[in-house]
This record gives sequence, structure tokens and C-alpha cells, in this order.
Amino acid sequence: MNTSSKFVVATHVLTGLAGKREYFCEGTTTSSKMLAESVNTNPVVIRRILAMLNKAGLIISKPGSNGGALLSRNPNKITLDEIYRAVNENEGLFHSHYRAPSSVCPIGANIQTAMGKVINKVEKLVEDYFATVTLKKIMDDTLGMSGILEYLNEGLTAEEIEKKLLSGEIKVNQN
Repeated sequence: MNTSSKFVVATHVLTGLAGKREYFCEGTTTSSKMLAESVNTNPVVIRRILAMLNKAGLIISKPGSNGGALLSRNPNKITLDEIYRAVNENEGLFHSHYRAPSSVCPIGANIQTAMGKVINKVEKLVEDYFATVTLKKIMDDTLGMSGILEYLNEGLTAEEIEKKLLSGEIKVNQN
């Protein structure tokens, strides 16, 4: 009984692109290899997610050896429901039976309809909530929890932060 992680991975990828746009190197692309390292997955998985995000207009993909992805618009204008719809592919939050239940059993013959009513309401509530949360909020929460936002707010540049991270002078907080 697997559930899809595409939404969470897509949000992770977009949060990285948003951070780069807002705080680091606006206008520069990020490779699928670099994004895959952050997610700790294969670049092929990231490229599939990027293709969906590109189709939805959330990113711009640039091909070639110096190519990669960049956020298409301000992260304050992208909501989680847009990301969810971009990668959901009509899968929904919950998966039904992989095989049709027994049609001669009173439970099996009707469980999908009964559960469908409940699941549709829950999915609508989730999507409505996702519409209220921006990518910028997720980005700022993530960078805030990591401790990096504090350094950015102090005026340190991306290069200075990276140098301090690599030297061990500062460490990323894990929550």
C-alpha cells in the first residue's frame, strides 16, 4: 500500500529553487543532479518531477550542459495546491483497491462508493488548505529552521554562508 511522495519531493525541489531565486543567485538554473542530491534520490526521479512542474508552468527548464531549472515566478505567488495539482495526476490522497472488491459481498459491492464520499470531502479540505499556503512560507520556514535565514537576514551573502558551512563554522540545524 504505497502512497505517492511526488508532492513532497516536488515541494522540496521548488523550495530549493525558490531559495536560490530569493536569496542566492536569481536567474541561474539548478541542475537535476544538484536537486537530486538535496532530495537524496536519483536525478532521473527529479527530471520526471521537473517535467510535470514545467508542464504546469511552475518552473522554466533550460536544456544543455549548463541547463537546469529555475522558478517561473515569485514564490509568494505559488501555492501548495498548484504544486499538488501539477504532480498529482488524478491519483488523489488515498488509493482505492488495486482490484475491484467482490460484487457479491454487501460490503465489497458498496465500500468504494461509501469511502469515495468521505475521501472526496477530505481531499477538498486538503486542497482548500493548500491554497492558503505559499511556497515562500515553506521556503522561509525551512530556511528558518535550518538557521540559514538568520544569516541571510544579518546580510551575509550566499558565498559567505556557503564558505562558513563548508568550513564547519556554521552548521545547519535539523528539526
